[in-house]
Amino acid sequence: MAEQTVPLRALVARADLGLTVLSGASGLDRPVRWAHVSELADPTPYLVGEELLLTAGVRFPDDVPGYVAGLVSSGVSAIGFGVEPEFPAVPPSLVRACAEQGMPLLVVPPSTPFLAVSQALGALLAEIAVREQRMLADSQRALTRAATRVRPVESVLTTLAVVLDCRAELVEPASAPADVASLVDRVASGTGPRSASARVGDEHVTLDPVESSVLVVRRAAALSPAERAVVAVALALLGLLRRDVESERGRLARLAASVLLRSRVPDLAAVLGPGPYRVVAGESRVEYDVLARRYGPLVSKAADGFLALVSAGVAVTGPVGVSAPVAADESGTLPAPEIGAAVAEAAALLPRALATGAPAFASSDLTSLLDPAVASAFARRELAGLVGRPELVETLRAWLGQHGSWDRAAAVLGVHRNSVRHRIAHAERLLGRDLGSADARAALWLALMWLD
Repeated sequence: MAEQTVPLRALVARADLGLTVLSGASGLDRPVRWAHVSELADPTPYLVGEELLLTAGVRFPDDVPGYVAGLVSSGVSAIGFGVEPEFPAVPPSLVRACAEQGMPLLVVPPSTPFLAVSQALGALLAEIAVREQRMLADSQRALTRAATRVRPVESVLTTLAVVLDCRAELVEPASAPADVASLVDRVASGTGPRSASARVGDEHVTLDPVESSVLVVRRAAALSPAERAVVAVALALLGLLRRDVESERGRLARLAASVLLRSRVPDLAAVLGPGPYRVVAGESRVEYDVLARRYGPLVSKAADGFLALVSAGVAVTGPVGVSAPVAADESGTLPAPEIGAAVAEAAALLPRALATGAPAFASSDLTSLLDPAVASAFARRELAGLVGRPELVETLRAWLGQHGSWDRAAAVLGVHRNSVRHRIAHAERLLGRDLGSADARAALWLALMWLD
């Protein structure tokens, strides 16, 4: 309980205590950790800070401004003065000194024992402790469920943002936002347990390492100890997930090199049919045998993701990214650089496919007609309001991909339809666009397709 505090106004709001504010009303948000009774002329040696100091003025000091100054320097949050039996009213000198030095001063009526104030504070602290424990348990369950979804890293970040009412993103040191770039570099380059916390603009920002990335959490208020514990749960899950992702990416790369890149066209033609060939990237929880029956034998499955090499003439359905055709070179071998580019292209198209529920083919839209730099600049400009809000970007992608259907977008994202409504309304405010406009929807859909 010593780690908990309550705002002073919570005690003042207790009608059963009958406390009255005489001065320092602007300090009612000060944290109170405990109530301490002292009738000493100088109680400062026995104070540790954030107390509500209760006194009846039994040994009222001669130097009242000095008395109040000592309490201010000791970090006392407020003074509660009990009227009667020593004083029928709060001494004017104490009222003046508290007003001049910004110390909240409360009147404790004769009907309220100091013990009642201490008990009320203890009850408020206990309520907060129970509430935070419940929040921590609920958040742990939500984060654990998120880690089992098809896109676990994105789901954990989105869930963390929802439960803490914050912005949460994984950033790489090379592409960190300018306002936290130096902090990201420091956290990413250190060794052993490390983190950083700072006030950046109007936000409290905390940073923690996750493998080679850094988790950046931003919000208006600082995190409480219980909320830091929620972040610790997310960090543990993200660390495991990122290690899995990196190892699976390495396995996919090795498979591409050992199976796809070394395959000769005559062999492929016998197995897959005539070339050219495409790389298909998707997410699926079905077994390898099911994927092999659907896409042929050249399929690599890793966790919930898969890559497949198929003939360009094979019909492809469902939410998958499909690369441009790749032809064999003069030696009858699929060129390694082109296959590597096809794998990257198919993977990059997958988010669009997941949002629409249909295949996303390379060069099947205006992208093929534009300079990539122009398309990228347009995307960054249109989506500037959502920088650092990956959950809003993915929600907007899913919602637009499902033609504005709340239910279908919720199904794609694995969240409640009301969450989709809330996020889209928030995105609309941040973007300053009317998402009921066909022009706005079209521009934003193109921007999402062309996003880096």
